[in-house]
Amino acid sequence: MRNFLLASAAVFFLSDATAEQSLSLGNDAWPPFIIDGVEQGISEKLVCEALDRAGWKCEIRVQDWDRVLEETKKGSLEGIAAAWRTAEREKFLLFSNPYLTNRIVPLVAMDQPVEVHALDDLSGKRIAMVPDYAYGDAIEQARKSFSEIPVKGTVEAIAAVQAGRADIALIDELVARAHLERGSSLNVYLIDTVLAYRELHFAVSRQHPRAEEIIAEFHRTYEMMLKDGAVNEALGVDWLATDLGNDGKLDLVLRKGVSFDDIEDPSKSGTTYALEQSEYQMMSQPNLDYSQMNYQVDGKSHSSLQSALVDVFGKDVVCTHKEYSSQFDCSKLFKPK
Repeated sequence: MRNFLLASAAVFFLSDATAEQSLSLGNDAWPPFIIDGVEQGISEKLVCEALDRAGWKCEIRVQDWDRVLEETKKGSLEGIAAAWRTAEREKFLLFSNPYLTNRIVPLVAMDQPVEVHALDDLSGKRIAMVPDYAYGDAIEQARKSFSEIPVKGTVEAIAAVQAGRADIALIDELVARAHLERGSSLNVYLIDTVLAYRELHFAVSRQHPRAEEIIAEFHRTYEMMLKDGAVNEALGVDWLATDLGNDGKLDLVLRKGVSFDDIEDPSKSGTTYALEQSEYQMMSQPNLDYSQMNYQVDGKSHSSLQSALVDVFGKDVVCTHKEYSSQFDCSKLFKPK
């Protein structure tokens, strides 16, 4: 992710004393990013692992979002693991560069289908939204054209659509898919239209005496996680599309610790997750040329998928012997599953 590469020049190393400290963070329940319970959500895994690599113990308190904001303002909470950036929040929070990008999509009821191709299609509709969420300028400007149905979170937003109190719910794509996969929302579906992109940040209270140092260390360790496939592991995807070289060329990073028998073809739909808006748009292009990409496996960069997999798994695993020959045939990298 390019913003982390740009920040790597400003690294501060934490002292041994700091390594004994912990950070008290807050968030509301926001599956799959923040989960209230023993299980860790995506943001909890990513932020806490990055902080752990930097020598900080990460503790996340799950409570109502308005209370999270109030306690970080007062300094009783030292930061937030997953937040969207706004000018108001910047007054009391120091934000990291984005570590993920949320894609805001419409969710509608199956028995009351609504076509949504752009923000203009929300006009005159009843839209379920969380009042204090930072949906972005485009959606904020469109608010005057529709009726807002205030809800406390994703669960209430989906319930409002299910009960017919709202025509559409605006929610994050990964959040919505997590609910749909659990089977708790069988009479609703997602429309494949991205209405807004929101960058997701880790933030530290400006009252913390080492706030800048913590953010700089987070950048350094998260860049390591991007390169070694730890981010893929948290997201549960084999391949991650990002721009490690800041050169406008996609790097496909392989999940950490995956075996060759389990790995999916990166060109297969649903196996590659794009981190940023520009990368998502590139991945959405028809007839994308995967031969023009870089492949990052176990922290090493390769110019082709074949050379990457051969380097990691060995030619005798990736390729097959040509009949009656000592030569290898590498034309078919993936076995049918």
